[in-house]
Amino acid sequence: MRRITPLLALLALGTAGAQKVSLTFLHGFTGPDRPVMEGLIKKFNDTHPKIEVRAQAQPWATTWQQLPALVASGRAPDVAVINEDQITGFIARGAVSPLTPAELSGAGISKSKFFGPLFATADYKGQSYGVPISSVAYVMFYNKDLMKKVGLDPAKPPRTRAEFLRAAQLCTVDKAGKNSTQAGFDSKNLNTWGVSLYNNWVGSRAAYAAILQNGGALTDKNQNAAFNSPQAVSAVQFLVDLVQKQHVARPNSTEEAELAAFSQGKVCMFPSGQWYLDRFETQKMNFGVTFLPRVGGSVRDAAWGGSSHLTLLKQRPGYSADKRRAALEFVAWLSQPAQNLSWTATGSLPTQAAVASNPQFAKAPISGIFDRLGSVYATSGYPWVGQVMGPFDAAWEAAYLGKKTVTQALNDGVSEANKQIEQARKNFQ
Repeated sequence: MRRITPLLALLALGTAGAQKVSLTFLHGFTGPDRPVMEGLIKKFNDTHPKIEVRAQAQPWATTWQQLPALVASGRAPDVAVINEDQITGFIARGAVSPLTPAELSGAGISKSKFFGPLFATADYKGQSYGVPISSVAYVMFYNKDLMKKVGLDPAKPPRTRAEFLRAAQLCTVDKAGKNSTQAGFDSKNLNTWGVSLYNNWVGSRAAYAAILQNGGALTDKNQNAAFNSPQAVSAVQFLVDLVQKQHVARPNSTEEAELAAFSQGKVCMFPSGQWYLDRFETQKMNFGVTFLPRVGGSVRDAAWGGSSHLTLLKQRPGYSADKRRAALEFVAWLSQPAQNLSWTATGSLPTQAAVASNPQFAKAPISGIFDRLGSVYATSGYPWVGQVMGPFDAAWEAAYLGKKTVTQALNDGVSEANKQIEQARKNFQ
């Protein structure tokens, strides 16, 4: 039974006989997900006769460019979707309005029902600024047939560093049939590889996860770059050693090359974004999906995640209280389990446990990560995500390609990131 919250009760009383409230809603779901969003908005409008939501879909980059001017001129949309890598920057610039505990409670939005790190992605300095509606994660695909072939149980994919390394070693087989643990193994003439690593920003998310798993972080308490800590160096070194010492991952490779190799059954484990799920299902591969094992360390489970959050932007003086209440009602409705379940048809992960436990996912490969969705962490919490991630991605590439030692690559990356942060701070004073 639907719970009637104080705010909803007030809305019911306050809007009885009142004029219809019209809301503008700006989002960037312009691909195959657009019809799903449009269907949800129609359903909201059909079931809320006192509120009309008028949506505008446009590319994310256009929104990031336009939002500051729209807010400054008092023409901001009532509700906007902002992604995880942008939200803290807009918050720090004062473009996003905080959602008070009373507003969240009154609208029936409970933080505890969402996966904790996902909801906290839109938190800043102790306040909440957004409610998650969409989520993706860095996962590990694995080839069940290759695992069986080398004596591994595909029903028990690796979870620890030791299990992961063992699986990678057994799956790395030369053309004579010897794996990387056997005498006479020829690492220069391989038939299959254990794991994919590669040189772009997606590849660097394995390093990001490994650092978190080992108790490290990309930034320190002062929001300066800190991804050269001992925990970070140790975690990234393990990944680089998979190439340089263990010979279970190909050197100097790209995401495209590794994707092709996994699709052709030449790689046992392929860490990447969940967005490749449809591709492997279409190819009718015999594959599984699991959470990224604790390759970096044993402190905690961790994987990178991207997300989109419903926000209420800063409005002009005298902004209608009715609009604010109506906007909160729309945000609350769109983030409810029923709507989130519908949204997963776009490929999004569930934002909350109540959706993840739905029977429709029981046999879905992606459910292999559902037991650890509470350990997916976005790159957010500091206003200069771009100034940190650009140098971090470059540091990963230099270390993976062997152009620099891990320590040198991370030190150089931190130095460059902090130079950029120093400049960026001037925009927030």
